[in-house]
Amino acid sequence: MHHTRRGSHRMALTKDLKLPSNEELTVPQEITLSTPWLKAVAPYMAKHCEKEANEFMLRRKELEDPRAVLKEGAALTACGVDFLQSLKRSCLPQTQKLAECVDQGSAKLYLSKCHADQKELDACVEANLNLTRPKLGYFSRLHVHESSQPAPQPHIRDYKAEAAKVLAELPDEYHLRKDYRKYNDWRYNITES
Repeated sequence: MHHTRRGSHRMALTKDLKLPSNEELTVPQEITLSTPWLKAVAPYMAKHCEKEANEFMLRRKELEDPRAVLKEGAALTACGVDFLQSLKRSCLPQTQKLAECVDQGSAKLYLSKCHADQKELDACVEANLNLTRPKLGYFSRLHVHESSQPAPQPHIRDYKAEAAKVLAELPDEYHLRKDYRKYNDWRYNITES
């Protein structure tokens, strides 16, 4: 899924970079699912937590700093945990049946041999959690997400001003090269060289 709203800037890594503490990185409960179970529940969980996932991905792309989106990441994890708990209460036998089919159906864990089990889980999730499995290709389409957070201010470097500042700070006796070729000279004479 492509998430875009507005322009962004790049973050440079330096030795002064402050990393988050373990407390900041810890969430009340992590999501630990095996691949067959994740494949069985992923479409429902992604649809249930679509708003949180879109917010996390948009902010992550805009801010280009994982430290700045820890709150959004924790909210997304919490949404996933909440969904899985609801699924366990309402549709555990159907989920388990589909996950086992995925696990045993093919070496690459395809769902192609599990359509009957998938339909059973679809019906249970729709009846008990009021959630319909997204149609094939839903997550591949472009979606617009409007964030309640303000857009970050674009950080545009003024390279000419930076260069002028560096040159101004050089000592008067600093030797500047005089043997460089100007860009236009190089551009027009490249075929003659």
